[in-house]
Amino acid sequence: MNSKVLAGCSTPFGMGGLGGHLQFICKAMETAGVEAGVYCRGTPGKPGFVDVPNPVWDKWLRYTPVRWLPSKQVYWNGMQFDKAVAEVYPSCYSVYHSFPGFAEATFHKVKANGGVTVLEAATTHAADVYRITEEEHKKRGIGGNPFSREWVERVMREYELADYITVASRLQAESFLRRGFAESRILYAPLGIDTARFSPGPEAESGGQREDGVFRIIQVGQISIRKGYHYLLDAVEKLGDRDIEVVLVGGIGWRSIAKSIEEYRSRGVRITCAPGDPLPALRRASLYVHSSVEDGFGLAPLEAMSAGLPAVVTDMTGMRDVIDNGHNGFIIPSRDTDALAERIALLKANESLRRQMGQAARATALEYDAARCTRQYAALLSPVWNAG
Repeated sequence: MNSKVLAGCSTPFGMGGLGGHLQFICKAMETAGVEAGVYCRGTPGKPGFVDVPNPVWDKWLRYTPVRWLPSKQVYWNGMQFDKAVAEVYPSCYSVYHSFPGFAEATFHKVKANGGVTVLEAATTHAADVYRITEEEHKKRGIGGNPFSREWVERVMREYELADYITVASRLQAESFLRRGFAESRILYAPLGIDTARFSPGPEAESGGQREDGVFRIIQVGQISIRKGYHYLLDAVEKLGDRDIEVVLVGGIGWRSIAKSIEEYRSRGVRITCAPGDPLPALRRASLYVHSSVEDGFGLAPLEAMSAGLPAVVTDMTGMRDVIDNGHNGFIIPSRDTDALAERIALLKANESLRRQMGQAARATALEYDAARCTRQYAALLSPVWNAG
């Protein structure tokens, strides 16, 4: 690969949170006129891309108990990807972007050749992520933290190897700055979304979103303890309103979580699990809830706002940068079921307010259009890309 600026992530390009983040970086490079090379999964033969196949052992994990140990999968997958990239990475000056857990060996090679390393933080500081999720899993009696101590230690080494760490929210930036990271190493640029695709459907203007009398609350992303799905279900159960339905769009990585969803159903909470494209579900929903106990930014709630939904988010997600409390949504304390239930009840009871806030949410989301944000990111990183 002859490109001077490269990026790598153990995910298919453009798919999921990290895949979309990788695509965003590459679009910014294109905007800046930088020829980029990409290492990722699932792109055999694509010009400018090096496909890093999944390890042979990966397909066998689903037949072993390890399939219920996401922390092991995350750690092993990252190690294998990084080692594979390091083996073929060019031995010359370059700028390399990667993500936590996927970069240590390659960063060493880049630094040995006088290059520049950029780590896309994706979350708050890894120590915070591990601590918060570990606390929450213990509190709920659910094993299987998606992050292991090995992963945290690896990411901490990557932090030290990184010349720059990019963040998409002030929450992320603060988590590094209070640990003594030099402000000059922290590069802040929010991520953007496709506001043309994630737009309100025709039924939004006619009020068809609630023609069937159901108030649908949607949450998009992995159904996990870190994403706080249980706080949303607790709040809805507390309200005891049978006209409320919770729509969860995302995969479930733990048997215990799948079991807990069935337990909520047995207690009368209406829940629909709808994996796949979230857009149809967003256009039928009334409200988006982002009840995460930790999230660096969160593209899914921003996409929901772009589709015309007000959003209720916690103060432990980077989405708090986007919410004007009481105008386009609400910010509530993390883990506060009562506060969440109150906001849900308020918006269900006041359709005029809900629509007004949804319109304001759409207007806010337009400020985070992908084209605009890629230009901002390109302007921030261009001095790094063009150095050397």
